[in-house]
Amino acid sequence: MIEEKNNLEQEKGQEQQGLFSFDFQATYRTVILNWYWFILSLIICIGSAAIYLRYTTPTYQAMAKLLIKDDNGGRRGSQSLQNMSNIGIISNSNGIDNEMEILTSHSLAQEAVRDLKLYVSYSNQGRVKSQIAYHDQALNVDIDPVNLEKINRPIKLIIKRKGNIYNVSGTYYVPTNEENATGPYTLNRDFATLPSRIPTKAGNIMISSNEGRTLMDEQVLDVTILSPKLAANKYVSGLQVVQDSKSTTIARLLQIDEVPQRAIDYLKQLVVVYNRQANEDKNTIALRTEKFINSRLQKINVELGQTEGQIQDYKQRNGMVELKSKATNVVSNQNAAEQELVQIETKIALFNTVAAEIENAAHNLSQVIPANVGTENSGSEMLVSKYNELVLERNRLLRSASDNSPVVEPITAQLLNLNADIRRSVTASRRNLEIQRDAILRQYNKYNAEVQETPQQERMLTQIGRQQEVKSGLYLMLLQKREENNISLAATVDKGKLIDEPQFAGKITPRTTMIMLIGLAIGLGIPSLILFFVRFFRYKIEGHDDVARLTKLPIIADVAIASNAAKGKADIVVHENQNNQMEEVFRSMRTNLQFVLQEKQKVILFTSSTSGEGKTFTAANLAVSFGLLGRKAILVGLDIRRPRLAELFKLKDRKTGITNLLIKETPTQEELRSQILPSGINKNLDLLMAGPVPPNPTELIARKSLEIIFELLRNEYDYILIDTAPVGLVSDTLQISRVADISVYICRADYTPKVTFEMINSLADEKKLPNMSIVLNGIDMSKKKYGYYYGYGRYGKYGRYGSNYGRYGKNRYGGYGSYGSYGYGNYSYSNSKYGNKKDNSIKR
Repeated sequence: MIEEKNNLEQEKGQEQQGLFSFDFQATYRTVILNWYWFILSLIICIGSAAIYLRYTTPTYQAMAKLLIKDDNGGRRGSQSLQNMSNIGIISNSNGIDNEMEILTSHSLAQEAVRDLKLYVSYSNQGRVKSQIAYHDQALNVDIDPVNLEKINRPIKLIIKRKGNIYNVSGTYYVPTNEENATGPYTLNRDFATLPSRIPTKAGNIMISSNEGRTLMDEQVLDVTILSPKLAANKYVSGLQVVQDSKSTTIARLLQIDEVPQRAIDYLKQLVVVYNRQANEDKNTIALRTEKFINSRLQKINVELGQTEGQIQDYKQRNGMVELKSKATNVVSNQNAAEQELVQIETKIALFNTVAAEIENAAHNLSQVIPANVGTENSGSEMLVSKYNELVLERNRLLRSASDNSPVVEPITAQLLNLNADIRRSVTASRRNLEIQRDAILRQYNKYNAEVQETPQQERMLTQIGRQQEVKSGLYLMLLQKREENNISLAATVDKGKLIDEPQFAGKITPRTTMIMLIGLAIGLGIPSLILFFVRFFRYKIEGHDDVARLTKLPIIADVAIASNAAKGKADIVVHENQNNQMEEVFRSMRTNLQFVLQEKQKVILFTSSTSGEGKTFTAANLAVSFGLLGRKAILVGLDIRRPRLAELFKLKDRKTGITNLLIKETPTQEELRSQILPSGINKNLDLLMAGPVPPNPTELIARKSLEIIFELLRNEYDYILIDTAPVGLVSDTLQISRVADISVYICRADYTPKVTFEMINSLADEKKLPNMSIVLNGIDMSKKKYGYYYGYGRYGKYGRYGSNYGRYGKNRYGGYGSYGSYGYGNYSYSNSKYGNKKDNSIKR
């Protein structure tokens, strides 16, 4: 039991995998059968791509390599950081990044546009499209520089020539401020000579010949004038600056433009403007630096002169030439004065001593006066010497004579006179020494004061000298900087150098190969997507392959839509002694069912999911096909809620039928025969119609009398075909299945929803219908629809299926109430989920 359940689950998984697997064969058929849509789509898309390439203005790219010189002087980083950058520890990308941003700036672009006059664009009108003219236009157009910068709307002009007359027409705006403008104003002027000036409200427009060229007769030149600011936007957006390597300062410039030569010229001029601005920046700095240095030199020169004058005045006031030499002289003079003062003081002391001795000698004439004591007074020394000689002589005389001796008395008198003279001489000499002493003392005091004043003078002189030194240093430094600045101003070098001249780098857009491949891909993709989404979003089956993917049940026949010409009485398409397509289809179905039927099996049940799928039509024609074999067949109408057999076979008797037998407990053979009617189509085919519609059809079919009736029919007929109610709407068919041997489930192309097969597979898995097989009805064989193609003779699979029926496992779809309601009050079906699509060519 477990093994059987596992097998059923495995088969179910394989079935679900088959539902979602990719069918290459079906895809191939879809493409082949709808080849004309692919061809049409390819023609349209590739043609559109070709038209796009024809009318799209191509863009090209120019490339240049610019070496940006490393200006260490302009860097803000310290020398240590620069050294680290040089050895690779710190990246020097900041500088090159800044320069790359400068190259993409609008200011540079505006100057380049002004220099090349790219703010004026020209194009020659052609039959298909206008051709851009660059340097080869017949005329040059410009506007006065003052009004050029004010333009905030394009000035569009058309210049034509007819004979010798030029005509200028166009529109322009008059700017009121940076963003707003009034207008448009129209312009229509004629002129005959070149150059010509045309005054407008927006400015004076000048038109001149371009290097002697002129417009040909009937030639038309389109001119558009923009302000440099507006024109620069195009070139800024088309410029790309990238760094070749993080370790270099080489930038690669890429410019996109409609004209290759214009892109090349723009890159050249951009580098020129870049260097010009860099040099102007350097020169501006140098000029301002020179002006600053000169002003500072003048001021410092005045201040330096004042400082030097202060030094001069101070030295003059203090009587010095050199402070150090003066201090040395003052100290020497002070020492000399001090020595002289000591010497004089010594002499004065000596004179005082001599005076005391002389004073003592006046009282004692026998005492000599000290001589040669260093008084350095020759007069006094001579007097003292003479005095001492007289004293010695008197003393010698007194040894032999008395004081009153006439010999002694003259000497005494002479000694007294000499003493008095010596005293006067000594006094005079001492007074002279004192005068000298006072003079030397004053000089000494002066020198001593000068020595005391020297530190203050030195401090004052040092302060003034320091100011002079600072100002002198500043003056010399500024002189040096002025010379360096003059040298820098005279030797300005370009910051950027083109190491690769701008050159053509190839076409950018449109890429012909890519556009054509895109057109090819879109041409193939559009119909593919449409067909995919059509198939994806169609929820109804469309052909045999859909049914084969949705179920593992055998498909015994594909029934085509019957034409009106093939239909006979009761919409029967199977006729005796004919061999058309419909006869062959039902013969194939009949043969398949004969293989399916086992020995003594003869009851075939026909059902469907909902009404309108053609089960009554299929059962009726198959019953006729069995009758053509010469076998007795009967078609039983057990769709007692909505009987259709009488209407189909155009029988007026609506009261005869099986319901009259079902109400009986044990119907007899005679009662059964009384309810059977001939078909009127084939003598071997009888009809047992439904009869009156009962109020309780489900309970009536569940009665035992149904088995009795079919047991009687088995004894009378070779084949018994049962037309039942749709199993998706009511449960009557499930009750009837107990008397059937095999079940034929009818599906209809473009009618039966795909989700219905969940219920069909559930019925097979749960074995609620015996030996199920599928008939696909309503196939339109005149159309190759969605890749389905049915050739003649392909009507089913042959073989015995035997016990293969009913071996599918139970799934989750056990209820059938969601498929609608099946009423009998007005004989109408309703299907709330899928609707009820009518087809007059297929009848039940």
